[in-house]
This record gives sequence, structure tokens and C-alpha cells, in this order.
Amino acid sequence: MSRVTLLLATTGLMLAACASDTGPPVEALTAPVAWTTVALPAAAPELERWWTALGDPRLDALVAQAGEASDVRLAEARLFEARARLGAARAALRPTLGAEGSLETRTVDDLDQDTFEALVAFSIAPDLNGAGRARIEAGRRRAEAGAARVEAARLAARATAVRLHAALGEARARADAGDRAVAALEQALQLAEARERAGLTSGLDAAAARAALAAARTRPITARQAAAEAQLGLEALLGLAPGALTHTLAEARPTAAAPPLRALAAPAAVLARRPDLRAAELELWAAGADADAARRDFWPTVSLAAAVGGREVDPTTPFTASGFLAQVAGGLSAPLFSFGRLESARDAADARQRQAAIAYRQAAIDALAGVETALVGLASAEARAATLEDAAEAARTRASLATRRYRAGVSPFLEVLDAERSLAEAEADLAGARGETLAAWASLHAAAGLGGQP
Repeated sequence: MSRVTLLLATTGLMLAACASDTGPPVEALTAPVAWTTVALPAAAPELERWWTALGDPRLDALVAQAGEASDVRLAEARLFEARARLGAARAALRPTLGAEGSLETRTVDDLDQDTFEALVAFSIAPDLNGAGRARIEAGRRRAEAGAARVEAARLAARATAVRLHAALGEARARADAGDRAVAALEQALQLAEARERAGLTSGLDAAAARAALAAARTRPITARQAAAEAQLGLEALLGLAPGALTHTLAEARPTAAAPPLRALAAPAAVLARRPDLRAAELELWAAGADADAARRDFWPTVSLAAAVGGREVDPTTPFTASGFLAQVAGGLSAPLFSFGRLESARDAADARQRQAAIAYRQAAIDALAGVETALVGLASAEARAATLEDAAEAARTRASLATRRYRAGVSPFLEVLDAERSLAEAEADLAGARGETLAAWASLHAAAGLGGQP
């Protein structure tokens, strides 16, 4: 059998051993045409730094710090790792150049002979089957996914900072409302005691005022606890020690009302802009490239090597001499029987691709649901805040009238207490609704994929 015939026969066996099937199909997801919960024009809000619309320099500074939070720096470190892995995959396809030398001393009978060799070696493994290029593609996609995750982490950290700042302002507004209620009830108690001393009423009014005052004093305590927890949450988010923001946030009060939302990008545009979804899509591409590489591992591989150098022998003999050395080698190999190793690797890559497809589809559904939920939350919070504005104003009017009527001896003291209690509840509920509105406004912008850019 000639060498050419043998080579063709070997190559045929190698090709017969190769896998020809394709990866698992990926189920497509069609984005809805419009949002279902709230009807808005399909125009994208172009304000990437949406929190600046609130006009709060203190909040702007906190959000800037949140852009460098621990989660963001951790995502950046993982991005550096992915890029390093990509560099390693690329380097695997490049030539290798090395040098080696050896010194040997031998004694044969009475002859001591020294042999010194020095070689410069060159080797390369051409990517004949394309597996290396597929792995480079997988590494490139994962590096891009890492960059998208950095953006997603930055977006989440900034939105969390805005929500925690809103919670802090809401809690302090509740505490202020509680303090006003306590002050009003203290005045009511003084009035009841004065009327009691004058013999105009019994001690029942003063006793009722003391009971109402004791209950009212618990509300600002609870609100200040919530404010302290929000501040601690902000400090933890920014990687600061507890109490580090005490001076900065000492005068923090509720931020200005969030501007009304007049437009929102279409669902497809939101999905395209979401960095977390982009990362999931890139991971799916990477998993597909890994599956392709696992199939290409069944195909033949080629290796080439060459070396040049010299040998110095002292002393020379008829059988050993000094001179120039040159070596050239080439190889062609492919697996014939891997006993399930390559097949298992291919099946595992297919399973990872299916997992990535499921994760990507679910991430898209979660993204759409997140925007819809934020839209409902924002609309409900705005409607509740508008209603509570009227309720608080009416409660203030009622409390003022009840106090004047009691002073005039027209109304019972119970009416004053009930009016003050209603006013305290209305102002606390209004502060809560305003905080919820701002938090929902922040959540909506985060769900829309805005705020992740450096």
C-alpha cells in the first residue's frame, strides 16, 4: 500500500469518527407590541441619569458613589478574569517559540567526552477543525457578557441608592408628622387641664389627652428607627462603616416629587437596552460556541514542529562529531474511540446551551414583568398620593375647627382627639405615598434599563 493510499484511508477513518449533528434548538421569544398595564406613548426617555431630574445634589453625590459599590467592583473583577481567559484562548492558536540546551559528560573506557547541544524550537497547532476558533468566540461572548453585568450591577446599585434615600426621606417625614401630632396633643392636654382647673370639665378629658399623647409618642420613635435602618442600608451599599453618612444625611428630608412619566420605550426596545438581558443573551451565544467546539473536537488536528541548532562534541570521534542540527516534524491525529469522553463532553455542552436558553427566555419574561409591575406601582402610588393630599388638607381643617369649637365649649374633647389622630394618620400616609411614588419611579427607570452607563 502506498503512502498516499494509507494517508487517504486514515483520513477517511478520522472523518467517519467526526460528529455531524447540530446543537439543540433554541425557543424564540416575541416581545409584545405595547405595555398592557398603562397606556403610554412608545418614546424612549433619553435621560440616562434620570435621578438628576429630582434636583437633589446630595442624592446625586450618593448615586455617584453607588456607581462604585462593591457589587460593581466585583463584576469588574469578573470581567477582567473573562478577558484574561479570552486572551489565553487566543494565545493557544499562536506559535510557540522556545530554546533549550543540554550538556552531557560521558566516559567511555579512558575517554572523557563532553557534548553540548543548543536548539531553538518552533511549534504550532493549526486550528484545522475550528474548535479553537469556536472557543475564542465563546470567550469573546463571555467577556462581553461580563461588561454587560458590570453595567447591570451599576444600574442596580444606583437604583437601590435612590430607593434607600427615598425610604430615608419618607421615614423622616413620618417622624416630622409624628412630632407635629405630639406637639398638637400636648397643647390639647394643656387646654384640657386648664379647663379642668377652671371647673369647666371633669378629669376625663385630661386623662383621654394623656392616653392619646402616650400613643402618639410611639409613632416618631418607629419612624426614626426606619430612618436609621435606611441610612445603614445606604452605608452598607456604599461600603461605608455604620454612621459614616450621619453628617451628610443629617438634614436630609423628602426629595422633590418625581416628575410625571409621559413616555416609555416599547417592550422590544426595553429588552434590547437591559444590560442583564444582554448578558443572558451573550451567555447563550457563548454556550452555543462551546457546543460547536465540543463537536469540532471529533475532527482531526494537525501539529507542526521544527528546531534548529548545533552540537559541540569535545573530543570528537569517528562516531560523534560537532555540527548543525535541524529537526522537522508534523502530525495528523483524530480520535477513533474515546470511550464516551468526547460524546459526554458534547452532551454536557448541549445541556449548558439548553440551560442558557431557558435562563435567557426567563430573564426576558422577568424583565417585561418588572416593567409592568413598576408601571402599576407608580400609577397606584401617584393616585394614592394625590388622594392623600386632599385627605391631609381636609384633616388639617377639621383639626383646627375641632380645637376652636372645644375652646368655645361647643364640641366635646373627644372630637379634638379624633381630629388630631386623623390628621397624624393622614400626614403619615401621605409621606408614605410620596416615598412609594419616588421608589416606584426609580424602579421603573431601572426596569427600563436606564442608569447603568459609567
